[in-house]
Amino acid sequence: MMVSEADLKTVILNDDQCFLMYFIMGNYFGPDIKGETSQKSILQRVAEGLPPYTLNQLTSSFLKVVELERVYYSILQNADKSLTVELPSLHCFFQGQAQCVHADYPQFPDLFPPQFHPQSQIRNPNPFKIIHKLVFINNPDTSYIKPDEVERFKRLSGVQDLHVHRDAPRLQLPCFGGDDVVCDTTNMLSGGKAEPNGNKSLSYTSSQKPRSSDDDDSLQCVDVVAPVSNGGNVMCRYMASENESDSDKVGPAMLFFPSRPSKKEWSEIVGATKSGFALTGSAAMGQVGPIIGLMDIGECEDSFLFRVSLPGVKRDETEFSCEVDIDGKVLISGVTKTGEETVSRYSQVFEMQTHNLCPPGHFTITFQLPGPVDPHKFSGNFGTDGILEGIVMKGKCT
Repeated sequence: MMVSEADLKTVILNDDQCFLMYFIMGNYFGPDIKGETSQKSILQRVAEGLPPYTLNQLTSSFLKVVELERVYYSILQNADKSLTVELPSLHCFFQGQAQCVHADYPQFPDLFPPQFHPQSQIRNPNPFKIIHKLVFINNPDTSYIKPDEVERFKRLSGVQDLHVHRDAPRLQLPCFGGDDVVCDTTNMLSGGKAEPNGNKSLSYTSSQKPRSSDDDDSLQCVDVVAPVSNGGNVMCRYMASENESDSDKVGPAMLFFPSRPSKKEWSEIVGATKSGFALTGSAAMGQVGPIIGLMDIGECEDSFLFRVSLPGVKRDETEFSCEVDIDGKVLISGVTKTGEETVSRYSQVFEMQTHNLCPPGHFTITFQLPGPVDPHKFSGNFGTDGILEGIVMKGKCT
């Protein structure tokens, strides 16, 4: 679904629609701050007068934009349809470009400044957009919210309390418009019974693929991050102009073949690239994107297992650490030693022609295990194959 600038100009949101977007994003999401045992929403931090956080206080975690979409639509699944905005308007709210009757409500970039929470896109076989250093809070504290705002939210949304299923970001989207949208009427609020789709990580997989902003026109256009609101409108998609010259460069891209090419055709395609490379067989079945931080998570009756890909990371204990918190959050810190401009080996100096590996420097990786754990019963091994494997016993649910 393409969104034109003219369309965006004509979609004027009413006061209730803007209030609901502001209330949900401000109370169910907050900055992911290192070492915070009790995570607070951004509006709770403001209400309590907490000092502004800095970039160094934030973790390297992220949420997919589609996960924010799922939370919004799941909370409003029982609301009147006229109060729920469609995806283009929700995306424009994320970019600070929603057209509201009243401009009293802060939009997403006002709540989460882009310098702390940038929006970007992961280039996987199924590209998806992310927002950095953000955490989902499924049971927000309501003591700081004005009672009249809580009552208004309950009246408009149709919910009885603000507790949302903890797996709401990973569950299938409810209907949000259009007959061809895959629907799921499962109640994801505290009173309903919901089952996740079987994938316990934050990645979303399903035999039924819901429509999201990242699925539409994937071969025709490229998603771009729009600027923060400045009073103007925004094009949510960019399409290459037909009259662009041959010298114009294409950004990160993928080729789609309607049928399998022959070995000769494949060789010719690879040969036409400059410093490109090809993957076939099992190597092509893995996830394409950042090579550091790819992970698998497993679970048995009494413990969790995780494996994290860390190629090119120093294994020296003085520069590498893996910490597990009681709530299941895992923090990995280390130093990469790849991606140099030049590499010296013996008496030779090589000038690198490609830079596909991670640049040298410090990094952190944060992810969440499916449940609480006992940090004292954690064992890990960082092998020479570049795979960190950890096993930690489950903790008691509180």
